[in-house]
Amino acid sequence: MDQGFEALLAQISGVMKLSEEDAHRISTELYRGGVTSLTDGAALFDINARLAGSDTTWDRLFVSAVRDYVLLHSDPRNWVTEDEADWLIEQIDRQGTCPIASEVDLLLQIMRYAEGVPERLGYYTLKVACARISALGKATAEDVERVRRALIVPAGESGGWVTGAEAELLVRTNDKIGFAANDPSWNDLFARAIANHLMARAHPEPKSETSLLSRDHWIGDMRPEPGTFLEDVRASFSEGGWFEPISRDEDRAEAARRAAHQAARREADISTDDEASWFLKCVGEQKSVSLAERTLIDFLKLEAPGFTQGLAVAS
Repeated sequence: MDQGFEALLAQISGVMKLSEEDAHRISTELYRGGVTSLTDGAALFDINARLAGSDTTWDRLFVSAVRDYVLLHSDPRNWVTEDEADWLIEQIDRQGTCPIASEVDLLLQIMRYAEGVPERLGYYTLKVACARISALGKATAEDVERVRRALIVPAGESGGWVTGAEAELLVRTNDKIGFAANDPSWNDLFARAIANHLMARAHPEPKSETSLLSRDHWIGDMRPEPGTFLEDVRASFSEGGWFEPISRDEDRAEAARRAAHQAARREADISTDDEASWFLKCVGEQKSVSLAERTLIDFLKLEAPGFTQGLAVAS
């Protein structure tokens, strides 16, 4: 380790909060020499475990310094190698506490600016964003946004929609905080993400609808007018091969399409409790339906009348 940088780290270690003057000097030193080794980077993680959240200036310095080291100080530039992914995961896991917000932000920054990232690092980013919510016991607006950002920029070459592993992680997280005082944005994000996964899973050829089924279309912008997501396909749930990927049986899939068609025609007469039955059947548990899950039911009822009844028959 460079002696000047070592002295800088030692000085940071001795304070609980950075003054404006210290922050400017440390920032200058960091960007002049930068993090040049895994040892330097690990030292910053150790300091961050103590300073994180107490000083926004430090949070920004930590994220930018480690991000630039991972993306710019090793070849290939702007790519995260398997070894670098291992190192990042090891640094965050070894803290053994509630995931630190600035560490989640670091992963999100790397995911955003890297030209290539190992697929498992993308899933890990979502995992720690959800783990932070679970550890806190509720979903704040800031942490919901972190989960949304982790979902919107997936790693790897998988389909552009929310995957089964991602959906399962969201469901497990909601099981832990579903009845807490969550920010309403959690319910909306949960509904759109799970609905996106279910729609892609039931579609006979999801790759033919990459734009319509893309996660960017569903959760990239949380403001689009409700009722506009599936205008091009909602009339086709009773046709083609819908629900076959779920049922894996043509007769059962056909029954699901009939149920979807019939339910869509009498949608106004279906109660919320009737519609909730499909979700409980899907998760295989007898439990109360949380607000996020009811938001999902209402979302699908609005966007895709009859689709939930098709899912209940097919699953």
